[in-house]
Amino acid sequence: MSHAGLGLREEPLYMGTHGTWDLGNKDRAARLSKQATSVVVSVNPDDVPILLPALFLFSKRLKVEKTTQANRYTQCLNCYCFGHAHPRCTQKHPTCPYCALHHTRSAHRCQNPTCPKGGDTKAVSGCCPTSPPYCPTCGDDHDAFSRECRARPIPPPQPEAPPPSDEELSDASSDSEEAMDVGDDGRPAPTTPEAPTTRPVDLSTPRPLQQSRDAPAPLSGPQPAPTGRNLPPVTPSNQAGPARK
Repeated sequence: MSHAGLGLREEPLYMGTHGTWDLGNKDRAARLSKQATSVVVSVNPDDVPILLPALFLFSKRLKVEKTTQANRYTQCLNCYCFGHAHPRCTQKHPTCPYCALHHTRSAHRCQNPTCPKGGDTKAVSGCCPTSPPYCPTCGDDHDAFSRECRARPIPPPQPEAPPPSDEELSDASSDSEEAMDVGDDGRPAPTTPEAPTTRPVDLSTPRPLQQSRDAPAPLSGPQPAPTGRNLPPVTPSNQAGPARK
């Protein structure tokens, strides 16, 4: 089978030699004397089906499989032990994380037909005294997901932040002194309140008078004659007299 056109996206990592990548074997002399090793390559995801399940290199058939990342905190979903992933598990049968029997987690059922938590119809951990939990990893009375499991590796404590140095403390104090006024006694001096800012008003240009909303609007057209007490005073100019012929 020809694999022309394939290229490596990154440099290959040789696992098991030079004492760096074979984390399972602690004996460095045994690692250096190995006759075979694994090579991790990174290719385009579209080219993965071309390489699987094997390829021929130097007239030998070499097995090809996808890599699985795991560490000492990884919990297997087949045997529920720590340190490897499910695809790398060597156990042939599944293990229940609730009772440690040889069945899957979804197949776990309580033998009590009147289980108060419905464990007879679905998988429930420690549903009733008829089906007590049993850890397949450490053997205690809890399921495999409990944080109290003795077999669960404890992460190392996070390193604490180092205390600030004298230079950082001096810089912080100098910044604070520049930010506030300090009196003779070392206490912050009281600050005088700033006067409110006023907007300048241009008095040279008179402002237009705004008509009040309650003032009556001017009437248009001929005005009716005033009646009653609102009549204007009688004067010689507007006094009516007999017409002369």
